[in-house]
Amino acid sequence: MKSQITNGMHREQARISLKNQWGTMAWITFLAVFIRFIIGSVVGGIANLPKDSAGSNVMSFLLNNFLFFAITYGTYYCALQVLRGKKVQPGMLTTIFQGKFYLPMLLINLIQYIVELVLNLIVLLPILLSSGVTLYFGLMFNTVSVDQFQSEMGGDIFLAILLLIFGFLMILVGIFVSGVFQFAVWVKLDDPELSVGDALKYALFLMKGRFGQYLLLQISFIGWFIIGALVFGIGLLWVIPYHDVAVASFYDTAREEKGAPVVVE
Repeated sequence: MKSQITNGMHREQARISLKNQWGTMAWITFLAVFIRFIIGSVVGGIANLPKDSAGSNVMSFLLNNFLFFAITYGTYYCALQVLRGKKVQPGMLTTIFQGKFYLPMLLINLIQYIVELVLNLIVLLPILLSSGVTLYFGLMFNTVSVDQFQSEMGGDIFLAILLLIFGFLMILVGIFVSGVFQFAVWVKLDDPELSVGDALKYALFLMKGRFGQYLLLQISFIGWFIIGALVFGIGLLWVIPYHDVAVASFYDTAREEKGAPVVVE
């Protein structure tokens, strides 16, 4: 089902919705980054683990997948509220930590982690076939440095091309997966009574037949992200909310045009 709303309309709706809340959303975006940085620095300082060690990787996994994900989802929540004309506040960043949301959202996040892990395994298959298990899993779990990888590659042009092709295909799949899981977060916020499985099915249903438009919407923000990153990344504090509210508009439109999540086939 093709949407009647263009990507240009989604971006325009985002600008209109953000008109009186650009500053607040920029502050919320800054806080999300700052909180992650402070907690990561404090925990890292206490643990004092060597960089790229197994312990450091485990700590990073635990922080990202049991704590930081909820802050990211909090920014998604704020973006959806802005789109719907509601005034947002920095305290909304902690919405996901509420009892009714945390465990289901944690499950959504962990499922996404597993799916993306499998995708990475597929992307790196040429490494497994050409260089063996050690390098393959070393790249998967960040225990191999860039210098080691380049040394192992040894100027293998065919392998480089193969990795490039696999990587490009997986970028497309990754964008699709990321979009579906972001939709699932919003679905769970809108319909807390749905199970995680049903939320994911409905999110997939919303994306069905619209991935081309969704992909183009994402591509249309590449220039904005480049511009936002030019001045020490400060511009990203405005670009990220602009992007997230536009994607929220895409989600809301799909939900309106396809109907509520009653039965998804």
